[in-house]
Amino acid sequence: MGLELLPAITKANREDVLDDLLASLGMSDLLDGNRDHGAQDPKSKIIVLGASNVKTDNLRNLARKSGFDPDRFEFQLDYDRLKHFDFSKIRNTMGYVAILAGPMPHSTPGAKEASSFIARVDAHSDEYPPLIRLEAGDDLKITNNSFKRALRELHHLGAA
Repeated sequence: MGLELLPAITKANREDVLDDLLASLGMSDLLDGNRDHGAQDPKSKIIVLGASNVKTDNLRNLARKSGFDPDRFEFQLDYDRLKHFDFSKIRNTMGYVAILAGPMPHSTPGAKEASSFIARVDAHSDEYPPLIRLEAGDDLKITNNSFKRALRELHHLGAA
């Protein structure tokens, strides 16, 4: 199977029609009849990107209190490190089920022609997991409240 099928497979997986796609491609032998279609893979990650004054331990605790396994969260909260973070690792991967985005540098690896990584995800949403903005008012900001709102959104997406 060529890599050109990866975007279609990723999209089909997100839309819960992977079985239909594999069957139409003559790959029914890859189907696992024992899969629970409503549940997310407990190993799938939720990546949190953006500068934060809230400590990672506090965010992990909020996630746990909201019914999430805190180990599913990958935190990239250092603004200076985000200038060199390889955002392309999030593209077309089944390892991440959501992106929670706070304030980050505009010029980053993986933004390509877009003005920022968030703009890139908005323009190519079929290539990325769902993006939830962490906002306080009209600004991107990681706060306890913005994180709690994002966790509620994740529950609505079925990512718990």
